[in-house]
Amino acid sequence: MKINEEIEEKDIKKYSYLLIALCWIVYACSYIGKLGYNANIIQIENAFNISHAESGTVSSFFFFAYGAGQIINGLFCKRYNLKYVVFGGLILSGISNILIGVVTNFEIVKYLWVINGGALSVLWASLIRFLSETLDKKYMSKAVVVMGTTVATGTFLVYGLSALFVALKVFKLIFFIAGILLPIIAITWFISSPLLAKKIISGQTANGIDSKDLNKEEAATETKRKEGMKDLVGVFVIFAIFAIMTNLIKDGLTTWVPIVLKDVYGLPDYISILLTLLLPLCAIFGVSVVVTLNKKIKNFVSICTILFTVSCILIGIVITMLHFNIFIVAVISFAIIACSMQGTNNLITSVMPLYWKDKINSGMVAGIFNGCCYIGSMISSYGLGLIADLYGWNFVFWLLFFVCFVAVVIGISEFIIRVIKGKQKGK
Repeated sequence: MKINEEIEEKDIKKYSYLLIALCWIVYACSYIGKLGYNANIIQIENAFNISHAESGTVSSFFFFAYGAGQIINGLFCKRYNLKYVVFGGLILSGISNILIGVVTNFEIVKYLWVINGGALSVLWASLIRFLSETLDKKYMSKAVVVMGTTVATGTFLVYGLSALFVALKVFKLIFFIAGILLPIIAITWFISSPLLAKKIISGQTANGIDSKDLNKEEAATETKRKEGMKDLVGVFVIFAIFAIMTNLIKDGLTTWVPIVLKDVYGLPDYISILLTLLLPLCAIFGVSVVVTLNKKIKNFVSICTILFTVSCILIGIVITMLHFNIFIVAVISFAIIACSMQGTNNLITSVMPLYWKDKINSGMVAGIFNGCCYIGSMISSYGLGLIADLYGWNFVFWLLFFVCFVAVVIGISEFIIRVIKGKQKGK
């Protein structure tokens, strides 16, 4: 019997890792369908002869649909049949990308990208819910680390391919790649996800966990969640604000750094995109930074405050470098900021929801916070482009500096209030 249990536990581990890998592939590759427009924004401006503000409108439309969809899907994902919802989202995104690659009217582009944003908005909350409900707690930390690398990896992949296609003068190929790849992944998910979940759950049952125990545990978890939500309301408000600020900075850099390097430093298009690859490459380490900090600092708000402080200092360096023709210092600063902000994003949208799964509905919270993140993304796309058109890039970076500074003030204020309350309780 002992041997059978050991084999069964090995099987659970194998299928759990395969499930995490499947979710990683789905979300990382979805970025090819998500960021193809942003990665080629210079070429799109040239092809349609439009301004920064006009090109940013499309991204803002996307982020509005994506952000609103995240919040809606976060609230309702508990009712979804994840097998069909994730499949449908990937298929619809693939079709939208194919159509983007063939249209010649710029007005049509923004509406197609709205559909794309709505389609992809189902993914994150659904995947986090799927992981939290299927995996045993012992595999949760692995899921946190792995899923935390999806955004940076996907961004690196789409910008790398875009740089290659721009150099080859076939930039629209990125949309056709997405149109072919995403349906393939959708079919893989449709077939594999229910099989892996069934294997894991049946393995847990074979190791002595019966359905009654699972039902009791779920009922107890729901009770804890209702109580936990009351205790976390204040922290939720802070994290919602941090989420907006994080993606305003993170996606603002991802979207506009190629144009900054072209406009300010006069670099060729493909070199600008290639150098921008440093952002997602360094951002991959953001989740590792958060996990390392979390080992020494248990308060999530404090970790975010540290990362915002680092970004604030580096944006100050970028502002200084705008007066000199030394682009390498600016690029390195951008890369470290991307790492810090990706770390904050991972903490808010995956680490916290999965670690607090007993207190909160992980899928709901991940969806709501991810939706807040994309409010910042929406502002960054149109707003920063418009500000650049009107006042120049120097003003843009002063605005980002101010956003970071406000975040630091909020974090320090929360720390002071927490210390005061702690002393009052100690009396």
